[in-house]
Amino acid sequence: MNSSQSDSSAKLDRNMGFALLRVMLGINMLGRSVVRIPQIETFASGMASNFADTFLPEPFVLVYAYAIVLTETIIGVLLILGWKTRWALLTMGLLLITLAFGMILQQNFGTVANILVYAFVVSFLLFNTNFDHFGIDRGFSFKK
Repeated sequence: MNSSQSDSSAKLDRNMGFALLRVMLGINMLGRSVVRIPQIETFASGMASNFADTFLPEPFVLVYAYAIVLTETIIGVLLILGWKTRWALLTMGLLLITLAFGMILQQNFGTVANILVYAFVVSFLLFNTNFDHFGIDRGFSFKK
């Protein structure tokens, strides 16, 4: 194998690796929302009760809980399809920041650590969007 073939093969590997990680993250996000949608009222009221000891007002937490489910659904679909990938990742990063803030208010530092892992994955994908070639944004191309 010559150098040109090796470079081409390595680029294809990076493209496939990006796609696998992007789709896995999308499935994770969509799966979270699909499980929560049938029980959204229970999820929202449970979240509100979890924040009862913080300074956040209950109506705000309830609205935020519904927004989380909607946002996770949209992000999941976009990442699976590879459509508006950069914006989906940015939105997910902002969602993670708000979730971490909430967990810090509850002094739930183990969950904050888990959120940090997601933030690393989102950042890694954002840093490497030039390898995103198997999605709607790039026409599912093997050549680009």
